[in-house]
Amino acid sequence: MSFHEPSIWDKAKMGLIMGGSVGACLGCLIGFYSTMKFGPGPRGYLGTIGQYALGSGASFGGFMMIGSCIRSDDNRTLTAEDRATLKAGMDRWRITAPAPEVAYVNKANRS
Repeated sequence: MSFHEPSIWDKAKMGLIMGGSVGACLGCLIGFYSTMKFGPGPRGYLGTIGQYALGSGASFGGFMMIGSCIRSDDNRTLTAEDRATLKAGMDRWRITAPAPEVAYVNKANRS
């Protein structure tokens, strides 16, 4: 039996479904609270709660879909050339701290 990882499309669908269901549940709770506190409005109870559920589910589902694609793991390993390139880039931005005596003298000269 061979194991294959889910594709990015599969992960996006899974994130959309999970985020949409969680967002819809939270939207139902928030919509129910809102209709009980402020009244149903012109759409009625079901329309107002449904609007909250759809809006919350769509937005949270979209964010979860994007997040699951970003967080997808990759089995590729870095080559020696990739490691050298990353190290050179990190060394380029490395800043050495000044010696404590120099910093103390510079503060004394400013006064």
